[in-house]
Amino acid sequence: MTTRTTPSKVLAVKGEPVVPDNLSTHERVGAFLSRLLPATNGHDAAAALVPWVCDRLPSPHSRRAYAGDLARFVAHMRGMGVDPFRVTGDHVRIYKEALQQAKAAPSTIGRMLSVIRGTYRQFAAKGLVDHDTAADIQAVGAPRVTKNTTPALSEIEAKRLLHAPDTTTVVGVRDFAMLFTFFVTACRVSAIAKANVGDLERTDTNWYLVVTEKGNKRQRKSLLQSANSLLRFLECAGINGDPEGPLFRPLAKDRRTFLRRHMTQRAMLCLVKKYCRQVGIDPDRVGRRGIGVHSLRKTALTNALEHGARMEQVQQLAGHSDIRTTQMYYQNKETDAEDAARHIQIR
Repeated sequence: MTTRTTPSKVLAVKGEPVVPDNLSTHERVGAFLSRLLPATNGHDAAAALVPWVCDRLPSPHSRRAYAGDLARFVAHMRGMGVDPFRVTGDHVRIYKEALQQAKAAPSTIGRMLSVIRGTYRQFAAKGLVDHDTAADIQAVGAPRVTKNTTPALSEIEAKRLLHAPDTTTVVGVRDFAMLFTFFVTACRVSAIAKANVGDLERTDTNWYLVVTEKGNKRQRKSLLQSANSLLRFLECAGINGDPEGPLFRPLAKDRRTFLRRHMTQRAMLCLVKKYCRQVGIDPDRVGRRGIGVHSLRKTALTNALEHGARMEQVQQLAGHSDIRTTQMYYQNKETDAEDAARHIQIR
């Protein structure tokens, strides 16, 4: 089994700046970048980067990830005696090799290189480094990332998991509604965890859930058959008159009422694993990536493709900006070529 280093441990350098927990405003982003890249020789790197970072990364979580990756790179360069404004493409190639030797995952290396490329592209645009240097850095290739390794459930397993909760109890009603919502909307766990009761919308014929997805994008998700289970939960929990309150809530100590706060993503993961075990699905799978909440998203997208949805339709459902990301969810079958040939109508 290959051991991968967690992103926070990759090439940790003594004296590496600590990334603040709160980077929600451009002032906070600017303050951190000013500490990381103090102005020298007229170079105001923070001023060059703040508008780009805040525009491209509206989520505080994404900003912290960017800040951590950039801080790690800058600290590594300084450890080599290289000023951040003297970095060349060869320095970045050396850093890439060091990441590989530290057994960082290809996806982690790709993300870190993307941060470096974007940063130096901005430096070049603001005249802080020359364009030839930026172009050389852009040319540093990312390692090939293997196909999406998140495990998906089979359709039979997914149905067993969906019907695992005991819907004669209020917590079972909540959990069934939550699982059904995940399977129908194919949302990321962060979107469902942050949803409020008031995010439910109704038209003449359908119910929708408006969620905030990756990149702070708002999406309107059709609830289809899952709407009834969700409405039942709101009624059983007595929260249908609380539009500003959280949609999915943790259970209070009396095990009959719910606390007025959002369920955490961790709590949702624990529930998925609990119900997997309950129906005989091993969620931990030694030596392989385990079943998690993201598995429900992959299961939904894969199931849609298997039942004839077009790749472009599934891309819209997933909210992917690039269809190549959606294609990574498709599981190739031995009969694909023959099935494609059967669509040819030249007779």
